[in-house]
Amino acid sequence: MTMQSLISHQNTPLLACSPDDHLMTAVSRLVSDSANAIAVTGPSGQLAGILSDQDIIRALYAGGGSVGNAKVEDWMTRNVITVTEDTRLDAAVKLMAFHRIRHIVVTTEKGRPIAVVGIRQILKKLHEIDELEINVLRDIAIARG
Repeated sequence: MTMQSLISHQNTPLLACSPDDHLMTAVSRLVSDSANAIAVTGPSGQLAGILSDQDIIRALYAGGGSVGNAKVEDWMTRNVITVTEDTRLDAAVKLMAFHRIRHIVVTTEKGRPIAVVGIRQILKKLHEIDELEINVLRDIAIARG
């Protein structure tokens, strides 16, 4: 099972903001989409970074509870770990564990970001697959019994 199988049913546009956006603009988008991370894209749609809830917490801590006039580029993570649509779900989980991250950006083969996916989404899908396999095996065992 690949990342494509996970994101294909979402039918939602990429949650993204600009590096020049005020930090609270990005927070507003995260809240309205009930998300924990947002892709940061440049003028031509290229991936410039990712802004996660942890980045926002760091900004709040540094500002003593206020983000002031902070921009997204001040707090985003620039070295983004990405996978393509063809990446297997288990490989994405291993990559995320290795880099100790909770969100990953899915890109096309040409590097254009198409989705931000959290570890919970991937684990939920893997759990659904496991449940399906268990049910099939149980049905085979009952049929043979």
